[in-house]
Amino acid sequence: MAQNWLNKDGLFVQFGTDKTANEAAGEFKMPGPNRIVEVRIDLTTLTSTAAVQSNTLFFPSPPTGQLYIEKVELTVETASAGGTSFSMGLIQHDRATIPSGYSTAFVNALVNASTNAVGDLITLTAGSTSAGGLIGSSPANATGPYYITALAAGTYTGGIIRARVYYHGIGSITQ
Repeated sequence: MAQNWLNKDGLFVQFGTDKTANEAAGEFKMPGPNRIVEVRIDLTTLTSTAAVQSNTLFFPSPPTGQLYIEKVELTVETASAGGTSFSMGLIQHDRATIPSGYSTAFVNALVNASTNAVGDLITLTAGSTSAGGLIGSSPANATGPYYITALAAGTYTGGIIRARVYYHGIGSITQ
């Protein structure tokens, strides 16, 4: 029996044991200008279809020019094994629509060899290898807010990654 659905208001609603599951993501502010979204990604749960990583965390989409994605840090908590690569991106609030290029908004096909040693720290900035297309910019306001997603090429048999997206507002945030 389904214990969750998307209601008429577009809100994903959970009941029963689905509602009591721990969330793998959250947002916090550090001293200084940055906010950080942190997501724990279990690579063994990923397929080639983008999967929402948290039902309660939305990535913001303020008006153009009010948000800047600075970098993404990936910490390897459990060494990856098996799969070819993984990506991390965004999906619209309807949980079905992915704007063009947004399935790789933060991480674009990071290969298994980059995440197969515990403790490795990978920092992705605009233009670096496997950096997502939105690093150094911001998501479109018209289609947000967004859930964070992840997907894999190949089948992972091991691997847990802690991903942190660093972003900050520019000027006055009006949303």
